[in-house]
Amino acid sequence: MLRMHRLAIGLGIPIRVAHLPPYCSKYNPIDHRLFCHLTAALSGRLVESLSWMQMLFSEVTTRRGLKVVCELARKVYQSGIKANSEFRKNEPTQRDAQLGQFNYVLPN
Repeated sequence: MLRMHRLAIGLGIPIRVAHLPPYCSKYNPIDHRLFCHLTAALSGRLVESLSWMQMLFSEVTTRRGLKVVCELARKVYQSGIKANSEFRKNEPTQRDAQLGQFNYVLPN
């Protein structure tokens, strides 16, 4: 969360985080608008490499104007990084009244 807060400050905009419940695609609009087209792009094909899959995803378009941009991550990110105690003590996060542990805003 510390790094996301730094990103919000760097960009000069607040970042809203909303964690969707696992296995509840009905709440996720991306599942309905994007993943069906990505699945169709891979239909009947064996995945040979990540770059091949990236190329297939990048070719996905629809008549309604969807254009997929797919980029491979260039960096390996370290997991398990914890915010320091000072940040946690004075955490600037604005948590929502309902389900605040999953929905919050990181101010800029």
